[in-house]
Amino acid sequence: MPRLMITPEMMAAAYDYLVTTPPFCDWNLPDSDDINFIVYKSVVNRGDWFRIKDKHRIRISSRYARSTTSLMETMAHEMIHLHEDHNNCSGKGQHSAAFNAWAIEVCEIHGWDPALF
Repeated sequence: MPRLMITPEMMAAAYDYLVTTPPFCDWNLPDSDDINFIVYKSVVNRGDWFRIKDKHRIRISSRYARSTTSLMETMAHEMIHLHEDHNNCSGKGQHSAAFNAWAIEVCEIHGWDPALF
């Protein structure tokens, strides 16, 4: 069965789309040019966000992002982590209360299931 083979360019395009939609469009997130998008092959995590100095990195696992839907959901999830960082409310190894509230809002707007998000 064919599957989507994600690339960093596809990740940047997903990010660029999502930042034009609510609630992301109100969050003053950085331009995609200021983020390093990386495809990796984790079997543990769908993706992650982290910052090294002033450079943001979003990684998405090609083992999980096998459809446009999973790419968009994972990107949105990591964008919430980026937003947490901008608001100095990141959880320490877990999702903060703020993350969970923003995730519910994102899922309501975009039609995703918060239990799977």
